[in-house]
Amino acid sequence: MLPQPEWYTWYGWNDRIFLAVNHLSDTPMLSAAMEMVSWVAQPAYFPVWMALLVVIFRLRPLTLPFAVVWDFAVGELAVWLIVVALKSGLAYPRPVVALGSLSVHVVGRPEYWHSFPSGHAAMAFLLVGSLLLGKASKILWIPAAVYAVLVAWSRMAVGAHFPADVLGGALIGMFSAALAALLQRLTAPTGHSQDREGRR
Repeated sequence: MLPQPEWYTWYGWNDRIFLAVNHLSDTPMLSAAMEMVSWVAQPAYFPVWMALLVVIFRLRPLTLPFAVVWDFAVGELAVWLIVVALKSGLAYPRPVVALGSLSVHVVGRPEYWHSFPSGHAAMAFLLVGSLLLGKASKILWIPAAVYAVLVAWSRMAVGAHFPADVLGGALIGMFSAALAALLQRLTAPTGHSQDREGRR
């Protein structure tokens, strides 16, 4: 196994923080709760989250503007491209491989490779970024932010990711939401100028 760079290992703190979080969650009740949180945030469930946002937009457009739907949809494409590229290119070992099965409390099916970045954290923080930048109501984005933090914690609690993985996923999710919002703003002026000309 090749040595990993210090930006990833944090001079040993990546392992230490992971083990602290992982062992803190080593109880039947917490393990079950963290597994559920982690399960709901699977990247494969993007269509479900997308459908939920569309429904809320249709029912409460003032609470959840269309900009949120756009940012989440376009941002997910960026998330997918970045996460797949990094996972394939780096192929970092998961905690159970890097630290050994006796040191890691694993909940559910163990995973062995492609640790960086966390796709779960990326999607959770993409949702937060989309709600924030799309000017959704606090009723939505504050609970989403709390949930995203729980997702990041859960990925360490179930033994699937290191802190650097979930931090990387969170940054990718927020970056992708910002990129989608920027693309939306770049395309918006043409439509606004046409509207103004039509009113003259």
